[in-house]
Amino acid sequence: MPRTRLALLLVLAATPATPAAAQPPKAAAPPAKPWFVDDEKLFDDFMDKLTALAKDGKCLTQDRIADRMKKPGRAGVEAARPGDKPLSPEDVYRATLPSVFVLGSVYQDADGEWVDGVYATAWVAAADGVLVTNWHVFEDLESGEAFGAVDHKGNVYPVTEFLGGDKVADVAVVRVAAKGLAPLPVSPDFPAVGAWVGVLGHPGDNFYVYTTGAVTRYSTNKNDDGKRERWMGVTAEYAGGSSGSPVLDRFGAVVGMAALTVTIDDGSGTPAPGRRKPWRRALRQPPHVAPPPREKPGQAAPAPVVQMVLKMAVPGPTILKSLGK
Repeated sequence: MPRTRLALLLVLAATPATPAAAQPPKAAAPPAKPWFVDDEKLFDDFMDKLTALAKDGKCLTQDRIADRMKKPGRAGVEAARPGDKPLSPEDVYRATLPSVFVLGSVYQDADGEWVDGVYATAWVAAADGVLVTNWHVFEDLESGEAFGAVDHKGNVYPVTEFLGGDKVADVAVVRVAAKGLAPLPVSPDFPAVGAWVGVLGHPGDNFYVYTTGAVTRYSTNKNDDGKRERWMGVTAEYAGGSSGSPVLDRFGAVVGMAALTVTIDDGSGTPAPGRRKPWRRALRQPPHVAPPPREKPGQAAPAPVVQMVLKMAVPGPTILKSLGK
């Protein structure tokens, strides 16, 4: 190659390139539009569809549930494993929403009319229709009471099997007539006291309420049958209708399940001295009933002042024992 040509190439190579025009920063994606839950429509549509399924005899009924509950045991379900990628609280909600159901019932009253029964929360443990909720949801039922479940999109499925569970642990495992559901992973570990948790459930006729908080402690006690219960306390809020709500960690895994509340008051309504067992309320939502008549002035007993409400959940490892083979 001639020297003059080589020199020309070197000069061209050394000439700085003209900088490209500066690009404006990309606009941030607009936030997703929120889902405005129509509680009344969701529940009424659910009851209408569930009543039709019950009339057709497609739902598991109280008598068959009671027979199966006499022989509790493991459900024989392999739970999904948790991932290792931390999620934001918003992403935990989005990932969990398709896997949380309203579990409800209908039954025939003395006049033969189909009426609303109880409702609670359930979550998906396996793609072939396996849901998990609390054992106490299926206690004290009406004769012939029939169960079904609805997801956040309004799809209603009959409950067809009671697969197993544990009364003391307050875990029940059922199957609905559905395929291709999105199971939630279940953690084999106990989250540390102070760890972040979220709860998605249906407190007091308010469906798909998402609350967050932290683990407060682990506790144990003997129940009225002398059996030992074990609980995980959390500060995430829930109330009646939240029975069975998944308690989630920052990886979107189930680390517990809402079961009951313990109300601590100042004792003004119970003058008996000494230590008192706290008032415990299970979280199954009863049918709508009229409020009691008001007391006449001067006749009402002094109402105790509520000082604190503790939230008690079934720990994740306890749930795994009822699910496992």
